[in-house]
Amino acid sequence: MATSTRRRSAAKSTKGTKKKLTPGQRAEFAEKRKAEVEGLQEQLTAAVVEFASSEGWAALLKKMALRSRIMCRYSFRNVALIFAQCPHATDVCGYTEWKKRGRQVRKGQRGIRILAPNAITPRDEKGEPQKDKDGNEKRITIFRPISVFDISQTEQADGAQEPETADGVTLPEIGAKVQGTAPAEFMDRLTACLKSLGYSVEHGDTGRADGYADPETRTVRIGEGFPEAHAANVLAHEAGHVQLDHTADMDEYVQHRGRMETEAESVAYIVCAVAGIDSSVSSLSYIASWAGKTPEKVQETMIEVGQRVTEASRAILAFTDPDEPESEDESQVQSQDEEHGVTETADAESEALPIAV
Repeated sequence: MATSTRRRSAAKSTKGTKKKLTPGQRAEFAEKRKAEVEGLQEQLTAAVVEFASSEGWAALLKKMALRSRIMCRYSFRNVALIFAQCPHATDVCGYTEWKKRGRQVRKGQRGIRILAPNAITPRDEKGEPQKDKDGNEKRITIFRPISVFDISQTEQADGAQEPETADGVTLPEIGAKVQGTAPAEFMDRLTACLKSLGYSVEHGDTGRADGYADPETRTVRIGEGFPEAHAANVLAHEAGHVQLDHTADMDEYVQHRGRMETEAESVAYIVCAVAGIDSSVSSLSYIASWAGKTPEKVQETMIEVGQRVTEASRAILAFTDPDEPESEDESQVQSQDEEHGVTETADAESEALPIAV
């Protein structure tokens, strides 16, 4: 009887502790992780290459606007991976975050795999931190695959309040005629956003343009006599240019006008659509001319453009739609076993595998 009691106590004392991996297990785990990271990279490349067409980019913008919770939480790279694996995703969180929000991932659900950044200090053969030429410890950023889950994979916990969803939201068509009205506070909030960036807003003669941003006078001018929705779209477009820092070097703007106009139009579409304002995107035809000649270059270019659009949209939405969730620190999302919700046993060093960034 006493022996049985000791055995139960020993088993209880080890519950929840990490299992120490042997060198062979660590090597096997590292190879498995490396293969998964390479697979996610291939999936990301295939998804991003599709964005280089006008139709593909327009479809992505619609998803980002309709599911702005995802766009505001994750990097563009991970937004692309989420939609590639779960096209119907509307609200995505890590396993632990869903528990905090009063929801439980249903048993048997497989996670959506994304790539989380992880800053580490490389070590030498003796286990000592490597130093740079100035004698400081080196820090490098690597990426590891982790699991997140869409709200459709969860169920409400007892007593928790059902979250709001985006059901019933109607988005404007890409390229549709800008028409209708705009809430007065939307224009005021865009003006406040530009003011925070050092720009004032005025209405007046804009020549052949609907509006422009003048870096010398730090002024955004919007043409007169437009419908409210069109004026809002123009103001959001110019706010996108300023937020993206396109006005810092006008020679560079002239050289890369196609790309910069696509970025500003994309930001304006997302910001206006989230506010429920009819909008349009008219500069998508430029994409094929500057995206790149090879799949690798297209991926590099479109990820860079997508991340810039994502960050600029977040910054402006902080003014126009302050209820949007803050960006989630992806490095803090806990990786969970997809089948059982059990924290993985491997340590961070064995999980941390470098990929191209």
